[in-house]
Amino acid sequence: MADLVFPSGFLWGAATSAHQVEGGNVESDWWEWERKPGGPVREPSGNATEHYSRYPQDLALLASLGLNTYRFSIEWARVEPAEGTFDPGALAHYRDVVERTRSLGLTPMVTLNHFTLPRWVAAQGGWLWRRTPELFERYTRRVVQEMGDLVPWYCTINEPTTVATGGYMGGWGFPPGVVDVGQWRRAIDALVEGHKRCLAAIKEIRPETRAGLAAFSVEMWSNAGARPAMEFSRRWNEDVFLEAAANDDFIGVQTYTRQQLHRPRAMAPVIRAALAARPLERVVVPWVMGMKDGAGAIAAPAGSRVTQMGWEYRPESVAAVVRRIAAIYPDKDLVVTEHGVATANDAERVEFIARGLAALHESIEDGIRLRGYVHWSLMDNFEWATGYGANFGLIGVDRATQERTVRPSGHFLGEIARTGRLRTDAIPTSASAR
Repeated sequence: MADLVFPSGFLWGAATSAHQVEGGNVESDWWEWERKPGGPVREPSGNATEHYSRYPQDLALLASLGLNTYRFSIEWARVEPAEGTFDPGALAHYRDVVERTRSLGLTPMVTLNHFTLPRWVAAQGGWLWRRTPELFERYTRRVVQEMGDLVPWYCTINEPTTVATGGYMGGWGFPPGVVDVGQWRRAIDALVEGHKRCLAAIKEIRPETRAGLAAFSVEMWSNAGARPAMEFSRRWNEDVFLEAAANDDFIGVQTYTRQQLHRPRAMAPVIRAALAARPLERVVVPWVMGMKDGAGAIAAPAGSRVTQMGWEYRPESVAAVVRRIAAIYPDKDLVVTEHGVATANDAERVEFIARGLAALHESIEDGIRLRGYVHWSLMDNFEWATGYGANFGLIGVDRATQERTVRPSGHFLGEIARTGRLRTDAIPTSASAR
């Protein structure tokens, strides 16, 4: 069989986020959250992988692999450590990261908010504070003005679903760690407003720049009994944010796995009726969303192949999500801004990349406007509530010495990026997968 050839100009990249790799992010709400007595975070981020100071080395490694794109985030808490006080040193640092990225022949893709908030914003209620969307817009304007014409791609907010559902429906270990349906809905509204304000600010200052939301999505399947639960979960975890992205230049697709919901057939009308009983939503919605008994948790079915995160090992899920979003927005560009696997066995990562890209190539052949693939992540890092227990990196990091080691998966993806081709003999079938 012929090799799978990807389009000319395709973005091939790897991603990080500031709090997960920089270290010492002391003005962030997560710095406090990690240290909450009895809290859900396994261990504090500490010095992480010291990317704040080691970024020249890390960018050189990324470029040496053959990739052409680096997606990273700018930390609001560093840029504006106190309300209205912008740190010129932090802004100069991130501008230098962008300039160095470009000097290595890499395309910078900048995320303006990747989960964390400044402590002073969190102290007022985070995304529930009525001023947060406008303050996020002000911060956006300052960053975009500082970066000038150096950044061709911006992601506005990374996975607003994770911020809202993870923080206000419990179970994911995100602050503030409550189960409150009213606050959850308010957070969703604020994140939508924040995204729209951010997008408008970018386009006003740099109309030629491409900007879009980085959306959390999973491939979803349910039996008949669980269908109302699946539809509700999809509506409030995904579709509300996809609708907010109607005017985006592109949509970032972030998919790792499949969510399967099973309920007895007789439960379907019960779930539907329960969801319609608005006075009961305080109890019903967390149950339907799976935050009480696991029905909607992203957990692998018994007996299936799993990752270190406990998710089903299913590389092709990313293509299923791309197809679903393309059906909603057939004329909009899509970029896979995150796709990866937590595993200590790098051969599984190579397989994950190959199978995922093969499925994505088929969607391109079918006319879907997929413009790039950015792998999560460039290096092993602080994986939020799970601490340092999950290995996502194309590059391994010994945190005792901070030594970087490029894994075979990094060379594998780099070869695809350099040639624009995926060898068919490198693609295991799902049936033959270990």
